[in-house]
Amino acid sequence: MLKKVIIGAALCLLQLSGNCALEPVRLVTRDEEPYGSFKDDKTFDGIAVRVVDCVFKRLNRPYQIKVYPWERAQMVAEKGEADGMFPAAMTPDRLMWSEGSDRIAGQRWVWLLPWDSKLDPNSDEFKITARVGAFFGSKRLKTLELGRYNVVLRPQSELQLLKAFMMGRADAILVGDMAAAEAMKTLNLNPNQFRTVFAQDRPMHVFFTKKFLQNEPEFLKQFNAQIPGCQ
Repeated sequence: MLKKVIIGAALCLLQLSGNCALEPVRLVTRDEEPYGSFKDDKTFDGIAVRVVDCVFKRLNRPYQIKVYPWERAQMVAEKGEADGMFPAAMTPDRLMWSEGSDRIAGQRWVWLLPWDSKLDPNSDEFKITARVGAFFGSKRLKTLELGRYNVVLRPQSELQLLKAFMMGRADAILVGDMAAAEAMKTLNLNPNQFRTVFAQDRPMHVFFTKKFLQNEPEFLKQFNAQIPGCQ
């Protein structure tokens, strides 16, 4: 059974504030550089985590983060077992059960190919014949599957995806640019050995469930108001 990992909670800054009586806002996320990951000292940190932490401190609101594999995290949030999830791109299916915050971090979807590959990810031939992959639970993978690409790789993380790609198990992979860059550093890979083709601009947001926002209708507006000062 998967063990839930509680990373931490923002403490009330003013003990006399009414916010201290509020239940912590429950968020779920995944372990992925550079947005949020476990460090050598066992802390959980990253560019998205720091924005979220800053916003909640400015709101003087307690919160907690639990870390799951990404597919599981999304299911937990959608079922209402958490109040929200992050970081994630804006998609119609997510907006059926949640509302997204303003942008908290950047992300571009890009194709990675060997530097000498002649394949064109924008061609019809590529879609039919190229062996491709994306990590399990990602919208990139679902986009490829819905588009009927020849998907051969579905690992649990961007790092595992890049490892499999380097073993020649796919002709191209669809990745998040910042996460892939961090994975390259971890694997000590030279970015110049890859050819990159831009696919989509997909910035990251925090998604709060509609159930949570029904109980706190002003929360998202308050949350968004603090984001510019936390980036």
